[in-house]
Amino acid sequence: MQQFVKPEKPHNNTAYERFWSSGPFAMLPLPGNRCRIVWTAPHGEAKALCALDDEQFLRELTRRYGDHMGKLKLLGDRFVFQVQLMQSNRYVLPRLALIGDAAHNCHPVAGQGLNLGIRDAAALAQVIQAAHQAGKDIGDIQIFKGYERWRKLEKLTILGFTDLLDRIFYDNFLPVVVVRRLGLWFLQRVPALKVFMLKLMIGLKGRTPELAKR
Repeated sequence: MQQFVKPEKPHNNTAYERFWSSGPFAMLPLPGNRCRIVWTAPHGEAKALCALDDEQFLRELTRRYGDHMGKLKLLGDRFVFQVQLMQSNRYVLPRLALIGDAAHNCHPVAGQGLNLGIRDAAALAQVIQAAHQAGKDIGDIQIFKGYERWRKLEKLTILGFTDLLDRIFYDNFLPVVVVRRLGLWFLQRVPALKVFMLKLMIGLKGRTPELAKR
């Protein structure tokens, strides 16, 4: 479920994400001191939250998020989107290339859908620019297949990882809980592992588009 809000205090361009048993909950900063709430829950619970009146919804929102940014003002309507892992079999056809959510659908953990879309656009721009500089037809399918090969492996990795995170944090089966706690323990105490995971999630592992490096 998604909802726009305006906090009483400045958000200072800081994003927050918390993991509940029902799924991740995030507050993402936007221009104009607005925020987007991304609230993951089982479909029935999400529909019930969406049906609450504004006062009830704000109470539940404050219970989940806290009041460290002051009172929240709701902006616009609430929307429910079904979350499921999907990836297009093909990213390209002659003179057509899919980027971002047109090519994939992933769980909204750590904003990876947006990050992947930005890197898609940067990679496609780089491939097209290189073809143009070489005097080639920028709409040729072989040019686009280079983009497809480049992006598919990273997407498979990130999509699989975000889906795994969602399943691990949602599942309260005891062995899964133990694995989850051990994983967090290792992340806190093994700096090299933490750095690796951060670089993977922000796109610094593998081939990074030149535009993204800037």
